[in-house]
Amino acid sequence: MSMRSVADKRTVCEVLREINDLIQQSSLRPKVTPLLFEAEQMCKKMTRKLYEYNKEFDKDWWENNKNIEEKLKRRLDENYVCN
Repeated sequence: MSMRSVADKRTVCEVLREINDLIQQSSLRPKVTPLLFEAEQMCKKMTRKLYEYNKEFDKDWWENNKNIEEKLKRRLDENYVCN
C-alpha cells in the first residue's frame, strides 16, 4: 500500500497520506483507512488520464512538500498501520 511513501510535491495523494498519519491512533482508523486508499487510487487513475491528454498538465502545479524525511521516517515505522 502506498500510504507509507512520501511525495516530493504536495499532491492530493500526499494530503490523503497526511490524513492517514493523523488517524493512526484513532478508533476510526479501520473504517477510514480503506476510504483513504480508495481515494488515493482514484487520484492516481485521474492523473494517468490527464497525462493522456496533456503530458505537462501539472507542470508547476504542486508546491514542494515540506519535512519529507520526517514523514517518511514516521510512515516506515513498524507501528505505522496501513490497513
